Amino acid sequence: MEKHAVIQKLPDGICSRQQILHAAQAVEPSFQDTQLRYLIGVLLNSKLIVRIGRNQYKKAEKEPNKSIFTGVYSNTACQVIENMNTHFPLLSYRVWELSWLNEFFNHLISRNQIFLEVEKDGLDFVFSALAEEFTGKVLLNPTIKEIMQYSTDDEIIIYRLVTEAPRSDNAKYQVPLEKLIVDLFANKNLMLSKADYPSAIEMMFSKYRVDQIAMLRYARRRNKAKEVMGFLQDKTTIELLIEE
Repeated sequence: MEKHAVIQKLPDGICSRQQILHAAQAVEPSFQDTQLRYLIGVLLNSKLIVRIGRNQYKKAEKEPNKSIFTGVYSNTACQVIENMNTHFPLLSYRVWELSWLNEFFNHLISRNQIFLEVEKDGLDFVFSALAEEFTGKVLLNPTIKEIMQYSTDDEIIIYRLVTEAPRSDNAKYQVPLEKLIVDLFANKNLMLSKADYPSAIEMMFSKYRVDQIAMLRYARRRNKAKEVMGFLQDKTTIELLIEE
């Protein structure tokens, strides 16, 4: 199968697995649908196409080669993760840090916060365990007033984990960029400059690969789909490949 011949048969813009199958069969009529998975893998590995969402692909020349965002954890966050893996290995959780956003925001964040999101049934147990290990640095579902009153560097803020919250392929607790984007709108306790949002989010999209399907699915879980998609459409120059 000539890879480049298949690419030439693909439509511009978004294409599905079925359209890739039709393109392959146009090049080689004997091509079977059982071979499609292998062909897509070859096209992805050859950087001829990129995956932009579930069952959604694009020719590579239409989508710049972008990396996957991976936040670097601080020493304190690594200790939190180690504690969770040791004492609560069966709980689902996510960890991310406010300092990660310094890569995108003009107004740099001077005091870091570590967000630990844990499934509902484990909230109280996790809080008790971490409060004992990190004395004076752990808050459970705090208000903005409480955050300001008890704020310390690398404080650990525990929230309930929203079901079906996206996670990175690297680790079960790693938070992908799709979740961070939605949390900018869903977490009202983030004391960030809203004026920086357009340029910050545009930088996220321009530098890293963003699965818009996963982002929208999570936005719907947080009841923020209209707000997020409306903001991207009205306040940024980001090309939206999906509709709310």
